[in-house]
Amino acid sequence: MKKFIGTLFLVIVITMIADRMVGYVFQYFYQTTTTTDEHKISSVMYRTQAPVLFMGSSRCHHHYIPSIIGDTLQQEVYNAGLWGMRNIYFQYALLSNILERYKPQVIFLEIHPIDYLQTPFSGIERGGNLAPFINYSSGCDEVLKEAGLYYKCQLSFLYRYNSEFANILVGNLTDRSLKENGFKPLSGQLDTINQKIVSEDFKFAPDKRKMHYIQAFVDRCRMENINLIFLYSPMYATEEETGLFDIPDSIARANHIPFINNYRQKGITGHPEYFADYGHLNEEGARKYSTMIAPDLKKYITIR
Repeated sequence: MKKFIGTLFLVIVITMIADRMVGYVFQYFYQTTTTTDEHKISSVMYRTQAPVLFMGSSRCHHHYIPSIIGDTLQQEVYNAGLWGMRNIYFQYALLSNILERYKPQVIFLEIHPIDYLQTPFSGIERGGNLAPFINYSSGCDEVLKEAGLYYKCQLSFLYRYNSEFANILVGNLTDRSLKENGFKPLSGQLDTINQKIVSEDFKFAPDKRKMHYIQAFVDRCRMENINLIFLYSPMYATEEETGLFDIPDSIARANHIPFINNYRQKGITGHPEYFADYGHLNEEGARKYSTMIAPDLKKYITIR
């Protein structure tokens, strides 16, 4: 029995040592991979010093071109948006991590109903993509704890990267870096002939926990003296705004935050040549929209 216990203990110790050693290897290669998700997260956390930062999910990722907007603002701009339903839980955790290293002067947050409604597949587990950064900031750890990931990641270093292995390896073997300060263009054009196009339906109940994190995001920006502006970029087909924006409107008004709502954008909404699908602009549309909106953005910011 004693021999068995001794052998078991030795196996556990060797496993934990191996887990941590391989985990540290993946930690290093996470920061050098060029795969979009990991590359952008590492860039915004470790490298960029851009005073103007765009944050949000896929519509931010594909809609705002830093070079065009930066030319108008005469400031460096970085697009930190990411696809994959990266809702307010992820954004708050990422903001907390960013502020451990540097403080942007202006943040444009692209708001989406996944940030304040009980939409499917948009729970707090979306913050789990930041599991590699456990113990990096208290805000990120808070989200990981609520998602039930924190203690698992404490126990196993490798567990932090369990969904990232392929991206980390491929991104270190090939160069996939984004060339335009985080902007990811979409190609193709919306097919309105063979595809029935309808406006997106967001008839879901409000999510109090998500609204709590929106307010936490606002409070953190105020605490750090960061100028925060809410955005909503164009959709291809729109319906009457029957309360869709009541929540971000009320949060913006209560906190004296500008909310630039371009849900219906003249010259873009209803023009299939500017959309890759009904909710995302293609590259031509992103260039047109970035050019149109840049002067409006300049009105709302003061670079110190």
